[in-house]
Amino acid sequence: SCPQDHNVICLYEVDEHENETMFGMAEVSLQPADPSRTSPPFVLSSSIKNAFSSFGFWREPTPYISNVLVTNDYRGKGYSRVLMACCEGLAKSWGYDEVYLHVDADSRSGAPAQGLYRSIGYMPVIDEHYNQNFAWMGVDMVNRGLYIVDGVALLFLKKILK
Repeated sequence: SCPQDHNVICLYEVDEHENETMFGMAEVSLQPADPSRTSPPFVLSSSIKNAFSSFGFWREPTPYISNVLVTNDYRGKGYSRVLMACCEGLAKSWGYDEVYLHVDADSRSGAPAQGLYRSIGYMPVIDEHYNQNFAWMGVDMVNRGLYIVDGVALLFLKKILK
């Protein structure tokens, strides 16, 4: 029994007139733990991912969190932590003990998300072979888990679930 391939968690507020406003979301799916690529823009079934993995085309799929978003009016209230806890809880319920994600590597635009992930236990994934291509940037950048994915600088992070 494979877990559902792709899950979207949404946070809503319901007012006294029962009007709903979605103010946050996150996605968790099974993806190859590959620092050099993010999840595809379309859903592939678990059976296809497992087949690619068994033939050695991909790494084995593991829980991957993406698109953690909270609207401006609701930021700074802990909702991102709620979304992350939900995603991590799903991963644990599937029997996994680790989860991965990419985050914007920019020290300005990515700082809030980087701070969140660090504060809840995410650590850089360092792939020695891949990072040889970026040794010119210096050890500090490589040790942050920096990867260039489709021309964008991202950090690849992992959390061991307890």
